[in-house]
Amino acid sequence: MRGRYGALSGILGVLGYQHVMSISLQHPGTGRVKIVPEGWSWSCFFGASFFGVPLFKRGLFVWGSVMLVFDAVSLIVGWIDTGSAMTLDLWMTGIGIAASVFFGLKANDMAAQRALTHGWEYADQRRKWFD
Repeated sequence: MRGRYGALSGILGVLGYQHVMSISLQHPGTGRVKIVPEGWSWSCFFGASFFGVPLFKRGLFVWGSVMLVFDAVSLIVGWIDTGSAMTLDLWMTGIGIAASVFFGLKANDMAAQRALTHGWEYADQRRKWFD
């Protein structure tokens, strides 16, 4: 058996897929360990346009609130049947797609930075040398 995922890991490795890198963080007061993934976030790419749910889940409450309001306004504008509302809906769709790409790229990094600013520390002290 190869690694943690068995034969599937070997097949995916041949196809060029890699395991997601992650950061282990530990809260100094409670000792709780949190694993934060690095890199692209598929859940934030697809889920940011669903009222910001994955952003709230990662503790990014300001960004989640922004997406909640944006998605609610976009939903309301989509119901209005005028030419200017259709144009606004088209622009909001483009902005929503751009926001999804942005959150896909940056949400994991923002969640890790938020945890570090709220007192979490690297569980692996060697990690400090690379950031």
